[in-house]
Amino acid sequence: MACLRRFFSLIALMLVFAAGPAGAADLVRLTEKTWEGFAPQGKEVDCIYGDFVLRNDRLVCVIADPIPGRNANMTVRDVGGCIIDLSRRPTNDQLGCYYPKLAGQQLAFAAAGAELATGKTFETGDLANLRESSEQVYLTCRSAATDALPAADVTYTLRDGWDYVLVETVYTNRGDKTLTVALSDAVRADRTFDRSPNNSGDLFWTNDRNFGQGYGVLFEDHHPLAKGNVLELQRLKSVEAQPADRVTLGPEDTYKIARKIFPGNSLFHVLELARNLRGEEQAAVELRVRDMGGKPIAGADVFIPAADAKNPPLGHARTGADGVLKFALPKGKHTLKVAGIGRETVSLDVDTERHTAFDVQMSDPGYVRGKITSETGGPIPCKIQFRGVGDTPDPDFGPESGETAVKNLHYSHTGQFLQPIAPGQYQAIVSYGPEHDAAFVEIEVARGKETPLSAKLVRSVKSEGWISADFHNHSSPSGDNTSSQFGRVLNILCEQIEFAPCTEHNRISSYTPHLKRLAVEKLMATCSGIELTGKPLPINHQNAFPLVEKPRTQDGGAPVTDEDPSVQIERLALWDGKSEKLIQQNHPDIGWLFYDKNGDGLPDQGFEKSLPYMDVIEVHPIEWMLKEPLVEIRGRKENNRVFNWLQLLNQGRRVPGVVNTDSHYNFHESGFWRNYIQSPTDDPAKVQVLDVVRASEKGHIVLTTAPFLEVLLTADG
Repeated sequence: MACLRRFFSLIALMLVFAAGPAGAADLVRLTEKTWEGFAPQGKEVDCIYGDFVLRNDRLVCVIADPIPGRNANMTVRDVGGCIIDLSRRPTNDQLGCYYPKLAGQQLAFAAAGAELATGKTFETGDLANLRESSEQVYLTCRSAATDALPAADVTYTLRDGWDYVLVETVYTNRGDKTLTVALSDAVRADRTFDRSPNNSGDLFWTNDRNFGQGYGVLFEDHHPLAKGNVLELQRLKSVEAQPADRVTLGPEDTYKIARKIFPGNSLFHVLELARNLRGEEQAAVELRVRDMGGKPIAGADVFIPAADAKNPPLGHARTGADGVLKFALPKGKHTLKVAGIGRETVSLDVDTERHTAFDVQMSDPGYVRGKITSETGGPIPCKIQFRGVGDTPDPDFGPESGETAVKNLHYSHTGQFLQPIAPGQYQAIVSYGPEHDAAFVEIEVARGKETPLSAKLVRSVKSEGWISADFHNHSSPSGDNTSSQFGRVLNILCEQIEFAPCTEHNRISSYTPHLKRLAVEKLMATCSGIELTGKPLPINHQNAFPLVEKPRTQDGGAPVTDEDPSVQIERLALWDGKSEKLIQQNHPDIGWLFYDKNGDGLPDQGFEKSLPYMDVIEVHPIEWMLKEPLVEIRGRKENNRVFNWLQLLNQGRRVPGVVNTDSHYNFHESGFWRNYIQSPTDDPAKVQVLDVVRASEKGHIVLTTAPFLEVLLTADG
């Protein structure tokens, strides 16, 4: 609708050069020259060339380039002019995005300009190499008014020494009619984040316990009510003159919202920063956590439990490598809990009016010392699953978005590891994909002792001339999950997938840096690729590889989606100058795609123009091959994809099938389906990507849930 179409006429970048301390804040445009010095790091970093960095001695904040079409990833979209990365220094960004919004809608930006406090101005084209320092820096984004919405000026301010970014929005009714608008912001901090309850007054907080980053938003004159990702802003009673969360603006009236946004290394840190900003009194606390032998315990969870165990803790942090946690608490009495993997939880009552230094001694866990080898005695990647026996529960080492230790799994790229675990009896299942015999080892773990776990993984399946492959995997850059991409690569590696392209949603990316980090490039072949995901979802997903990655650019240099599957798949096939690549149609509703273009249930020509570009079609789950044409899934009937594919073959449409895991999280999601691709070599170090492409196009593929069987047929006589 016309009332929703907004454009931005100007972005003013103002640098205030004032007398003050020797330190300075920076305002920088990310380019090839400034990237290494100013781009943050972290699992959720989404900055690219052209974005703006505000940085001081304490934190780094990235404002996405305010242009149409600036997306962080597939689901974090329209981020131009918003905070997409925010972290303390050294950086550990875990934020999806912080959106200053109006009436529940993102603000869209379309033009840029700069102005210095000296009066010097710059046009859009002059900002390419912006790099300025001052005691205080500003970035202002101005949105033009429409008939239905006011103009909006959003200003980001950072001063040296601040622990926060000040974000101020001024709405102005430029029309001649009175406007009433809803006030709201939005935050994307997904999956593993805890969130503040809605009775937290002027503070909204969110915290990821496992990845060590939290965020606070402290509002002036408003308090936020979190409804999903949206923060509905209600006026505090002290200034309330109109109905809550609605503002009425007469012609030329203005209304201002101000909030301080700040990252913290933990929830305790976020709450400490909030109290500092409010000027509240608190006590600095130092907690030292040691084991029974007096050694420091790193990574111990220290938290204040909520009254209801179903709610997130009221404070949380983890001890450092020295076993020490320094944090702040309001003065008075508190009950702390200290926990660790395999250790008995300790309760500690503290009174910060009397003491501020505390020592905690925790019981020792058991330890499993793993030494898993290949049949020749060398190192080997492997997955170790720990299953409790009898009264011993399964352990939980960390979230499914994690890396080395995930739920009750430990992934090791060498076969050697030390895993803390609660004492008890376990069955350890050690595996390296279906070509190696799994080892089932019963162990008993004693508190304070190391239990050896040794196994030799024998390769009993010889697959010369074939490689195992998975053409479809995801991690956090896809936007529909928060899994570590490093963890994804470790999962794939430890399942003995010998070829896996990187296929994030709508972004060309690469697994190569992770393989180099592990020094296992010779154990898994890979290349850059994509899953181009458009609408309608059941039929408009296509994977493609290899593709040329253009790092630090929008979507890694990927093509954009299209609502017509025929246009989208053609665009993908012609990308990179019509380069040779494999185009995979992903898990479609085959009847709709091939025979019912308008979805009315009556046969037609389908999306026939897409068929020439379709090299292979994804038909998992293959175990449905033995089921009826309609399968019940979550209470509704769904077409049996593999059955329909077999019918395509019967009708002469010879599109080779593939099965892939389409994995999104790192707990048992890799390797349970796989393809065997005919290959001149089964040594991953020698695999050529185009050999995989050509073999797949010819249908030289075996689809399997694990078994491998090579059959030779000869004519009689």
